[in-house]
Amino acid sequence: MRYNLLYFILPSISIVFSMSMILFSFMRGKKSSTIYSFIFCHVIMTIWTLGQILENASTNESQKWIATIIKYSAVTYISASWLIFTLLYTNRIKNLRKVCFSILVLPLFFNLAVVTNRYHYLFFSHYSMESRTYGILFWLHSIVSYSYLIASIVLLLITSFKCVKKHRIQYILLAISIILPTILNVLYVSRVLVLETDYTPISFVLSSFIFFVAVFKYRFLNLLPVAITDILDAIPQVIIALDSNNEINYTNKAFQKFLPKYNPSVHNNIIAFKEYFRKKVYIDKKNLSVIDRIILTEKEPLTDELEFKWPNLNRTIIFQVNVIPIYEKGTFIGKVIIFNDITEYKHLINENIRKNESLSLMARKLLEANLCYSEASPVSEKSLNSVGNVKKTNTI
Repeated sequence: MRYNLLYFILPSISIVFSMSMILFSFMRGKKSSTIYSFIFCHVIMTIWTLGQILENASTNESQKWIATIIKYSAVTYISASWLIFTLLYTNRIKNLRKVCFSILVLPLFFNLAVVTNRYHYLFFSHYSMESRTYGILFWLHSIVSYSYLIASIVLLLITSFKCVKKHRIQYILLAISIILPTILNVLYVSRVLVLETDYTPISFVLSSFIFFVAVFKYRFLNLLPVAITDILDAIPQVIIALDSNNEINYTNKAFQKFLPKYNPSVHNNIIAFKEYFRKKVYIDKKNLSVIDRIILTEKEPLTDELEFKWPNLNRTIIFQVNVIPIYEKGTFIGKVIIFNDITEYKHLINENIRKNESLSLMARKLLEANLCYSEASPVSEKSLNSVGNVKKTNTI
């Protein structure tokens, strides 16, 4: 029963946790490089755990070797995937492709070394059903992997001290979730603990549990609850939710209809959104300054009007923009920007103003005509009286 628990039950629970995190993150996380790297970490954890289960269930050397290849195809990449995710999550990557290539080139080499081990025996110098001995490439892989993991942990802890108190717990939880499997793996590889099997995948159960706590209690990666997103999607106004770093964490369905080709994973910052928007519409300098005020406003609410024209429409579109800062326990955690289309309303007001001006002009002209008539009336009466007096004199 003990071996069933350690060999199959706990690793299976770990797979269930990891798959749940993958599904939940994919469905409810904002589509960005950070969320994709987070998902990739859990895919690697799942493959590692599956390979370990298959190793434990193997009945001959051939089956066990296939299971080992599956397992180490994940083992060689796990630390690199965590490092890439950590760099993205702490906003330390400028050129994603270049950084990913430089980090993944050695894991790719070690993975090829595992697959081709029977031709050189440099990763495993000896491999059999009962035992295995590690070669020089394995130890090089271990040095690189532990270096990546230590770098990830240090980056997370440094960032936790620099960030606002509200987000500090997220970085600490992430660091703990990496530390636990690392310690257990070091104990297993160094033979400090003599174990029949690699228990590192079992520690993924605790890591995955920590992820669940971070997601549901501390809103890790700003994954919004389902009910909130459903409510926001039903609102006709265009809504953008930003975090404290001005990263776009959520856009509702009205926004997606407004800019259907907008890709949040590419233009995931409000500055990038501004540049994208400028290329799509005609907008003057006055309204560009409005956008700048919207971007720069953080701790104070803002209400302003934004005007622009679509290239294919000779009509001015007018939005009333409301910026609402969000605080939690006195700490600024982001803001919500609401774009309300008031084009028809403004056009009706302008039309009424024009009509009122026309009526005012007509009233002024009538008043002027009335004044002229009033001034002319006494003169006419005098003239008639003068004519009457002349007639009377002639008669006498």
